[in-house]
Amino acid sequence: MSRYDKYDPKAGGFRAPANAAWTSTSGPSSATDLFRVTGVMLNGSGRAVRATSALACVGITIAHGPIGAGSPLDIMTNGEVIELDALDLQANTAPVAGTKYYLDITAGRLTATAPGAGINALYVGTTVEANRLVVRVGMVQG
Repeated sequence: MSRYDKYDPKAGGFRAPANAAWTSTSGPSSATDLFRVTGVMLNGSGRAVRATSALACVGITIAHGPIGAGSPLDIMTNGEVIELDALDLQANTAPVAGTKYYLDITAGRLTATAPGAGINALYVGTTVEANRLVVRVGMVQG
């Protein structure tokens, strides 16, 4: 059950209203998005929706319960996530310390596979401890 730890809403992200309700079955293939690291983008009305491409992704969010349409979402671009677990990862494997993680837009979850041919992914951050992710969304990584 992931959650924000170190997050400064003035410098580490921003708020945007949810375009549609987020519930326990609003994720891909009716899976839950609640308590999971989820990439978001803004639609033409400035509302937050699940990111559909790495280029459009503006940050991550973690819904800590059902969210109604129009309710504000905290979108993190810089901060830390703790209690990261296998359900946040595309392969449902335990996170590993010292690993760079990317948001796989297609699967809607984090992956350790760097973007390449056929991978629609955006750098999210690196784990310092297995369950603590330091988030720096979109910063270029060499």
